[in-house]
Parts: sequence; C-alpha cells; structure tokens
Amino acid sequence: MGVLACDREGCTNIMCDRLNDMYGYICNECFEELVNSGSTKIMEFMLMEQPRIHKPNRDFYEEIFPTQD
Repeated sequence: MGVLACDREGCTNIMCDRLNDMYGYICNECFEELVNSGSTKIMEFMLMEQPRIHKPNRDFYEEIFPTQD
C-alpha cells in the first residue's frame, strides 16, 4: 500500500492499494462501501461525494447518560 489518494469525490484517504485504469484509485473504506451498496454503477459511486459520518465523542455520550450524584 502506498501513499496514493483515493479518487472518489470528497474522500481524503491517501492509503490506497486498489487501482482501476478507468476509475482510478479507491481506498478500502470506499471499496467496502461500494461492495455493501450492491451497486454496479461504479462511475456514479466514484462521483458521489463520500458522506461525512459524525463520530460522537465522549461528551456526546455523557450528555445522554449523565452520572447520578
């Protein structure tokens, strides 16, 4: 795996080890998303911006489950 940027729109991953002459590089994260999507419209997938997934931090969960004093 080299320092090769994913060619999917909006993806910032730079560790890609999959390459296609037509579609370019794809990172493992985008590849798994493509496989799980079940779509065969690869160009459409590559042009669709990668969704920004909000990863909650500890504060998020502490608001939901406050300690009882």
